Amino acid sequence: MDIHSAQTGPLEVNTFILPLAGRAVLLVDPAGCEYSGDEKAVAQILDEHDCVPVGILLTHGHFDHVCGIKALRASFPNLPIAIHVADQKYLGPGSQDVHRQSLELMSLDDEGFLKDLSGLPAAACLLKDGDCLDTIFKTEDIISAFTGDEVPDVEGVANALSHWRVIHTPGHTEGSACYYNESEKVLISGDTIFYQSYGRTDLPGGSEEKMQKSLSEIFETIPGDVLVYPGHGAYGFELSVNS
Repeated sequence: MDIHSAQTGPLEVNTFILPLAGRAVLLVDPAGCEYSGDEKAVAQILDEHDCVPVGILLTHGHFDHVCGIKALRASFPNLPIAIHVADQKYLGPGSQDVHRQSLELMSLDDEGFLKDLSGLPAAACLLKDGDCLDTIFKTEDIISAFTGDEVPDVEGVANALSHWRVIHTPGHTEGSACYYNESEKVLISGDTIFYQSYGRTDLPGGSEEKMQKSLSEIFETIPGDVLVYPGHGAYGFELSVNS
């Protein structure tokens, strides 16, 4: 799978661009924003590779993983946003106050950063454990992403989305999720699994007990040769290096 990537936002989130069919792609954790001066980074990659985004997929709702949504939606206003139902409070009305709590704990409560987190749109798609993404991103969303006379390969996109399954992995946040593609042997792990490490559990919504349970379930159910693409740092390593 030819996954494009960029390190975006103030905390260098791994933003991934997942190929689907034709020019259609799915964006994971867009974080390029005005505060970090890279608000156009994702759009430039899309342009360079002649890609059309059909949706935004979030691994969780922390500020550093969602701060690029406003800038991205300025270029692609109709992109549906998907997040686990337990993390929906990080988007939509009142979400800026939620983010402020985490930012204060990390001494990052800069008003400039909070500006990128104001007015975040609510998620259109709320995920649950075991969902397949073809049931989340709808045909009308795929079609509306394309302009002019271009007709997207809706069947091909839906088929590609059907191979991605949601794995609810609470611990970093209550609604953290990994996305597993068994046929491609790829795991998008967000801040649940890093290279030889795992995400912190001391921020609001975190739980060390739940994190350990989530990690155990992943290592017990996902093959060791699956390639892991986490929210920060090195990516494309085999899951077995962490077990």
